[in-house]
Amino acid sequence: MPEKPITIARRTLVLDELLALADAHERAEVTRYRRLAFSFLPFDTSVSRLMASLGIQCEMRVEELRRLSHQLGLPDDPAKQAAQVMSPPLFIDTPLQAHETLTQAIIDAEHSLHFHKHLREASTVTALYPAQTAIIKQKQAEHVVLEGFVASRSEPRQMEQRA
Repeated sequence: MPEKPITIARRTLVLDELLALADAHERAEVTRYRRLAFSFLPFDTSVSRLMASLGIQCEMRVEELRRLSHQLGLPDDPAKQAAQVMSPPLFIDTPLQAHETLTQAIIDAEHSLHFHKHLREASTVTALYPAQTAIIKQKQAEHVVLEGFVASRSEPRQMEQRA
């Protein structure tokens, strides 16, 4: 009897790979949200504060991943601690530019959510499941908050009125 061909390949990540990927991703998210916070600062401080708050949430996830890594007995990687160089912020100066930037922020948040879902699927380490599930819930909330925020300012004219 012929064997069924396998149509879907699934990669399993080992503990240190999984944590390294999650850590690198969240550090990039911190940088992205910091840049967005600076970009919106001269245009709309409420957007800037939201982006700064989302960046702080990412920093807390980075810290939680570091704590989890220590708890599981993995050594520190000095390269992780190196500060990422941020490119100079592009300041938002028009309502249309603000709307487009916020729309891209929603897309990026959705990609981040899918990234963490894929990491959880690729994990065989049951000890990480609660932390991964918590991160996914936070990422879902982040996505909903951004969508709601943009929906409340759905028209570029509303952005102009707030500026």
